Amino acid sequence: MKKIITSTALVLLAIFFLSACKKSNKQQTTLEKIQGVWQLETDVDNEHVSGQDNITTTSGGPGDILDFRSDGKVYSNIQGEADTSTYALSGDTKIVIEGFETFDITTLTANIFVLDNKEIIGGTDFDEETITLKR
Repeated sequence: MKKIITSTALVLLAIFFLSACKKSNKQQTTLEKIQGVWQLETDVDNEHVSGQDNITTTSGGPGDILDFRSDGKVYSNIQGEADTSTYALSGDTKIVIEGFETFDITTLTANIFVLDNKEIIGGTDFDEETITLKR
């Protein structure tokens, strides 16, 4: 009888300690993943007019950042110019900045955040912007 009680106690202790060490499997929401400071890696703008691509690439420097806060504001400092805008998610795949510019979230990991916006100008002409951020 002592063996059964001792064995049961050991099994219960093992279950207790294993469950206490178990990692949380809770997935972060898109909003939680976005929030925080991101460094600008590149901002690529393509004005496609009359079948020609006109590409301008801005590379981010060490102080070029976007800081997405939990209050729905994004603080930026790009090439020494500070700005504050509002942002909101539209589902899990789009972000609306300042209420009028909608970007597709094409990549979002712990270290990479890529936004893409394509505006049709007319006919086959378009303006496309791709912003790549990193942590």
